[in-house]
Amino acid sequence: MNPVKLQNTFIEPDDLLRYELLLYSAVFLNTLITVMNTSMFNVAIPDIIDFFKVNAQSASMIVSSYSIIFALSAILYSKLSESIPIKWLLSIGILLLCTGSIIGMTANSYLGLILARILQALGASSISALSIIVTTRYIPFKRRGKRLGLVAAAVTLGFGIGPLVGGILTQFLGWKYLFSVSLLSLIGLPFYFLLLPLEKRKKEVFDNIGIFLFFAGIVLFLGTITYSWLLSPLLIVIVFIFLRHINRHKAPFLEPTLMKDTSFLFITSVGFITFFCNFSILFLLPLTLVSSFHIKSSAIIGLTLFPGALTAVVISILAGRAVDRIGAEWVAFIGTFLMLIAGVVASALGNYSILFIMIIFSISSSGFVCITTSFPNILTKILPRDQLSTGIGTLQLIQYMGGGIGVTISGKLVTYFDDRLPGHYQYVFVFITLSFIALVAVIIYGYHFKLFKRRLKPEKSIHG
Repeated sequence: MNPVKLQNTFIEPDDLLRYELLLYSAVFLNTLITVMNTSMFNVAIPDIIDFFKVNAQSASMIVSSYSIIFALSAILYSKLSESIPIKWLLSIGILLLCTGSIIGMTANSYLGLILARILQALGASSISALSIIVTTRYIPFKRRGKRLGLVAAAVTLGFGIGPLVGGILTQFLGWKYLFSVSLLSLIGLPFYFLLLPLEKRKKEVFDNIGIFLFFAGIVLFLGTITYSWLLSPLLIVIVFIFLRHINRHKAPFLEPTLMKDTSFLFITSVGFITFFCNFSILFLLPLTLVSSFHIKSSAIIGLTLFPGALTAVVISILAGRAVDRIGAEWVAFIGTFLMLIAGVVASALGNYSILFIMIIFSISSSGFVCITTSFPNILTKILPRDQLSTGIGTLQLIQYMGGGIGVTISGKLVTYFDDRLPGHYQYVFVFITLSFIALVAVIIYGYHFKLFKRRLKPEKSIHG
């Protein structure tokens, strides 16, 4: 256990090891709920569109607002954990998650729904970010891998059953009941409060201005591509101020030295594009099932996506083993190429059979887990140890930004071509666009593959 100054707590720190099972049962449950909360709502998007009478562009905000707030607040929780006790941060996070759930269950306006998703993202990100910190801070090294494996198992299970549970709940109870699942996170609250110590930690320098500028830039960017290009001059000004700020601040929100590392830039660029494509495909497939195959049942939509989710569960295990055997850089290249194949198959065959929808989701999900498994391992070998934590956090931030932006742009394109292209061809056009974007990722990664190979040191991977 890392040395940490502690104050009064219900359970002494040395006794914490005896309560690991209880603590990680709570972590497992809350991680599972968090991941399910992300994947369930994609299945319900057609029903939400019909309920509020909104278009695909507006519906994309359900996913993009959640993803972007989730990414930003996860970084915030990680930084705040250096100066605020984790038990308090987790408690605040769970209460925010449940508050958002209650608002969502009672929402009668689309704005209320978006507010509920934003609050859920603010809360859920605490579990995602702090569960890893709890493990590295309090669990001895010899048992750390096992506990991280438990967290990874919850992520995999949540990703697998999320679409199925989401489809069944939406079909038989209504989409508002998807919010009720997150209320189960309250079960973990007393375990965190009782089992985690109350730390007294030094005050850290916090880049509030940098965070505000970054968030403002993302909001303006989404507003520019969604509503009006007239916002672009203001966006340029914010970007200029942000870049100037991080180069002058002694503890900037984003580390400028990372942005000057060529290999890191290539990795984050490919990660951004991969999340862009995967989130977009997951957003578009339920809409394609409604538009092309006239499927109105959310349960059937969930069942259609369920095999792909299970495939991703299996591939995540195989990808972890492959990282140790053939190297993370090869697994990442396979994942990038699979995302390209998913886009091509979707644009060519996605409207012919539900079977192809299953295959498309299986391919894209497999590519996605290959990327998320391999990239952190690559970073451990191309970044200095003192930059690793910041590098992984920045990578995750940029990846989730890519997912949110991808869904926003996909929704915009579907809405734009809805009246301009006959039948379901607007989805074909968007899938073709995603194929070209994925091809860019393949070219970037393939071109710089030798560069990665030269910089990668023969170290043991961090998987498992």
